[in-house]
Amino acid sequence: MTQGDCFTPIAQEASGAAPGERLLDAHRAVRYDGLLQLIDEVQRRRSIEDVARIVAARWKHCSSVNNWRLLCVYAGHCALVVAQGNQASVSELELAQLEAFDAAMWDKRIPHHWSADALAAERTGLPAELADPQGVALSILPVQQGTATIGILSVLSCEKAFDNLDRKFNALVAGAMAARILAILTEQSLTAELMRAQRQILEQRQAGIMGRLVNGVAHEINTPLGVQIASCDALASMVADTDSVEEYAQDIQDTIRLIDQQARRAARIVKRLKQISAAAVAGPKVSTPLLEELSLIAESHPDLDIQTQCPAHLSLTLDRTALGTVLGELLDNARAHGGCAGGAAPILISAEEGEAQIAIRVTDHGAGFSPEQAEHFFDPFFTSKLNQGHIGIGGYIAQNVARDALAASLELQTAPGQTTVALHFSKA
Repeated sequence: MTQGDCFTPIAQEASGAAPGERLLDAHRAVRYDGLLQLIDEVQRRRSIEDVARIVAARWKHCSSVNNWRLLCVYAGHCALVVAQGNQASVSELELAQLEAFDAAMWDKRIPHHWSADALAAERTGLPAELADPQGVALSILPVQQGTATIGILSVLSCEKAFDNLDRKFNALVAGAMAARILAILTEQSLTAELMRAQRQILEQRQAGIMGRLVNGVAHEINTPLGVQIASCDALASMVADTDSVEEYAQDIQDTIRLIDQQARRAARIVKRLKQISAAAVAGPKVSTPLLEELSLIAESHPDLDIQTQCPAHLSLTLDRTALGTVLGELLDNARAHGGCAGGAAPILISAEEGEAQIAIRVTDHGAGFSPEQAEHFFDPFFTSKLNQGHIGIGGYIAQNVARDALAASLELQTAPGQTTVALHFSKA
């Protein structure tokens, strides 16, 4: 049979005579072409609703049955598609009412096709979604992956079929729908599992960070407090003997200075820690010309050699105080680790606009970080200069304020002789 045979004019057919072979062949060819187009369209859809919609719209091109129901049961999912004419609806069902039917059909593992009489006899054992009194034919098809049955597909026709091809076409279209629906459900399930795994990893990391934060706070606060307590004890002993006060005058002054020094250290630690929660109290967001703002931030650090680069037109709507906090922490880190003294290259604060983001970068020319150090840059109480007056909380504060107050992200890029921390703002 050629395409010409399929579409040969049929004017020669006698009035009232049975359809000729050419007419039947043409009809079958048109329906087969429609079936191929429909199956191709089904595989392109990204949601169950779109699958149902395209099938309802194109079903008439390959089948004479326009009133039907499709029930797809797969693992913990159940989707019901109801189509009438060019309209289709999709709903998710609870599996509790389908368990007995599901188990019975699952065990048989073979296709079942029931005509109107057989369907009427079996209707009492069907789920309500398939027990429609208007149903005239039901096909129950196992959905298989290799040799394993992974689901059940039920197709209910509520019209008398035009010919015997309808059942075959129904099964083919339903099979294509089932394959796509199962792929969509599987993708959704995998996406949900991935998100759960990501949440668990994040929760575990946050729990670890919180543990280090608590331990770090206890250690850092305990050290100056211990020094103050011991100094106060020593001071009390020295002044207890009033006759010897003048003899211990210098020691008393030294002890008082030590107490003051350690108290101020504790106060600085507490002040730094309070900045972690600064993001919880969001400041006003205003349209901010970045070149002007970056210049002001640079001028607020007169002890550092800072250069700024930014297009004059570039601006962001943000919390200016939060931006100053983030960049201030990064500049403090550059002061401590960037080798800013002794004629070193100046620190560069730059801003540039990309297709999807605006980035502000702080670049220094110090020794850089090792891969192990870079991995923990944003962790609390991590510092490579632990015994040199640094508590290692600047990166942690910067990250928290960037995320919570600026809706931005921080990225560390380091190499020998240069370290850059980039603050990324989404333009969406």
